[in-house]
Amino acid sequence: MSEENDATLIKKRKNEKINEEQHNTTNNNYEEPLVYDFLTKEDHENYNNFVRFCKDNFAYVDMKDINRVIHELRKGPNKDYFSNYISSSDDSDMDDNEKIEYMDDDDDKNKSKVDCIYDNDKPCNRYKKKKIKDYRKNLKLINIKKNKRARINLIVIKKKYLNDDNNNNNNNNNHNIYNSNNFCSGERVQKNTIILSPFFMPVGTKCCIKGLTLEDVNDICDYIILSNTYHLSNIYDMSIFEYNKDINNLIKFPNAMLTDSGGFQMVSLSKRIKILEEGILFNNIYNSEVIKKNIKACNVGDVVKKTYESVCSDMHNDNNNDNVVVRDNVVVRDNVVVRDNVVAHDIFDEINKNVCDETYNNTNEENSCKTKKYVDMGEDILLSPEISIRLQNFIGSDIIMALDDVRSSLEEDKNKIEEATHRTNRWLKRCIDIHKKKEEQSLFGIVQGGLHIDLRNISMDYILRQKLNGYAVGGLCGGEKKKKFIEIIHHCSNEKNKKYNYLPTNKCRYIMGIGYIVDIIFCSLFGYDMYDCVYPSRTARFNTAVSFDGTIKLKQAKYKYDFSRLENNCKCYVCLKYTKAALHYLISKRNTITNVLLTLHNIYFTLYMCHLMRVAIFSNKLNQFITTFLYNHFVVGVKNGNYKIPCADDKKMNDEKKMNDDKMMNDEKKMNDDKMMNDEKNINDEKNINDEKKMNDDKMMKSDKKHEQGSENLNMKSKNMIEELKKNLPQWAIQALEYADIELMF
Repeated sequence: MSEENDATLIKKRKNEKINEEQHNTTNNNYEEPLVYDFLTKEDHENYNNFVRFCKDNFAYVDMKDINRVIHELRKGPNKDYFSNYISSSDDSDMDDNEKIEYMDDDDDKNKSKVDCIYDNDKPCNRYKKKKIKDYRKNLKLINIKKNKRARINLIVIKKKYLNDDNNNNNNNNNHNIYNSNNFCSGERVQKNTIILSPFFMPVGTKCCIKGLTLEDVNDICDYIILSNTYHLSNIYDMSIFEYNKDINNLIKFPNAMLTDSGGFQMVSLSKRIKILEEGILFNNIYNSEVIKKNIKACNVGDVVKKTYESVCSDMHNDNNNDNVVVRDNVVVRDNVVVRDNVVAHDIFDEINKNVCDETYNNTNEENSCKTKKYVDMGEDILLSPEISIRLQNFIGSDIIMALDDVRSSLEEDKNKIEEATHRTNRWLKRCIDIHKKKEEQSLFGIVQGGLHIDLRNISMDYILRQKLNGYAVGGLCGGEKKKKFIEIIHHCSNEKNKKYNYLPTNKCRYIMGIGYIVDIIFCSLFGYDMYDCVYPSRTARFNTAVSFDGTIKLKQAKYKYDFSRLENNCKCYVCLKYTKAALHYLISKRNTITNVLLTLHNIYFTLYMCHLMRVAIFSNKLNQFITTFLYNHFVVGVKNGNYKIPCADDKKMNDEKKMNDDKMMNDEKKMNDDKMMNDEKNINDEKNINDEKKMNDDKMMKSDKKHEQGSENLNMKSKNMIEELKKNLPQWAIQALEYADIELMF
């Protein structure tokens, strides 16, 4: 027995020695990522001054007065901030006709300050007088700064939760802005959340971010947290949200909340759903008692019944659609069952009687396909567009999402994607019709269409005409090739497209499911504002930290003796207090505190990278920022083993790229050789100058040459780094840089 223990001890010491040697080797080969020191102290101060300007002027005003505030600021001393101003549409989706005041030609008082009205492409004799109206929505977007296609937008969202001190102030002041007790000190009640894009939204699926306390969340999350309607409605009785007024007050989060409609669960729970025209039929993963009570409280039975009876009638009359068949009073369209004989009030009792467990097969063999086996373990629950919106009305989030028909980005059947696109449009109309809290909650539509540009255009053409306050791009980040991903996000924000085929500049642009920092940066280059994903918190639970050069897998043995900070230039609590070795030790002992620490770091770091992106856009240093960011990942990160290039090109593309790079290097070398020959010739010619002049010239030349040599060495180093970066960049990244008009430079 003792011999076995001795052998185990010897083996353990041998492994420790190997790990120590590996650590020393790793340390010697480790390359520090580049710092973003081109963003000077002055750049950060200018940006911070701009942030203070936004908060001072928009955080304390009533939302109804925001248009008047903008009007006054555009004439004030800081009007340069609004040089790129295009306000979000006012109330065009709330009223059928936009209210416009007219005046005749003989009214010369304001004639020079207004624009001519054109009727049928011909100028008329009336002029439009712009009247500043009360703003009636809870969200306002203001274009502030644009650098190439990237942009900084100011988003103002009306607060629903005020901290306890502010609540007391409100009660004592009868809704006055200033507290009578603190009037002299000038303390004001912050009425709005001020957000600057691009920004990332951490995900708290069930109301809160796993592992983080309220203080942690409030310290690092200044903008928006995302929650999920499907999970919330299965866990919480909606009366809890009503009693607490809304989700913000329930969790005491002072900033904004966004709720997803539940459509994403069509992908994450793909084996437990059936797609009906009425909505999504879930084989519930929870006990259904709570959600059944919540759905009953929605009281939308009659609305749902009328809606799908109308749809079924349209489908019965659609004789030109080869994908529609009728069997036993049941309509089947694109292998999806659409029922017309279910009483909405008894939908939970009748649902299983009217939907076959096996999916119908289309008689057309070309359109027939095998579907995933339906898992029948729990109780079936129908989530319709009407129910989703009503549940989100109960929850009380600031931004709500329309229910969409989400298909995997890897779906190969274009017919299925097309049907899902049209169904998403129909569901959006139902969401708009049932949404009754437009002044309190902003409804966003979702663009679908998979990886097909023509279907994306169909989706955008319909959704953009609904004049909503924001638009999301869905159906991505599901494993598709990066090349297709870049093509879609480029197209959906390309302002060179025809009208209604790109997301408008004066509305929120949101890409759903984006969490990798590389993806966030590339999407921001194309002018998107908002992103969300569980990646920062989920990858923390796998003992991985995000970093400037990719990710750090702290469970690896090489960090056992690494006593450096997690990230040298990160100022989060974890980086200031813990070393890699300490975190590795906690992980080896299975201490769950590491999940909390790494979640804190990952969310902070992701938000910090968005902050640096905004500073770079504001300071007109986007090229340098992107070059540094890409070099840290595609060169330094690859060398350090912290970044794996996604969707690397095939060998043929790499060989062709290498040939072009070699040709460019040979041309550059030839030019340098010619320059050196000319320099030698000039030096020989100077021998004919008299000795005194020659000595003076030699001194000057030495001084100039030394200075030039230093500059040339620096320039040569930058050129070499850029060439190295170009060699490592895959084709999809190069294409993205071309789309975004980015020039690589340090």
